[in-house]
Amino acid sequence: MRLVTLSGRIMENSHHTLIVMRDGSTCQAVCVVNDSAIGDIRSKLTMLERIASRKLDGGELAFDGHIWITASDLPERTDAVPH
Repeated sequence: MRLVTLSGRIMENSHHTLIVMRDGSTCQAVCVVNDSAIGDIRSKLTMLERIASRKLDGGELAFDGHIWITASDLPERTDAVPH
């Protein structure tokens, strides 16, 4: 399935962001933990849609039916400079 963010359906607070995504006629709530590793949610919607789609296809839903995305779900950065 390919989830796509619904326009105007991003609700942010200090702890997490709730995004309503759709695949055809089905809607899915996706919660993104606000974390400095994730950064600006709105600039990463395409990546978050891919992650949410993968999790939905794999059955990775929380007990309440939401999909949760944390920094650990992000792809590894290959351009990071070692310290």
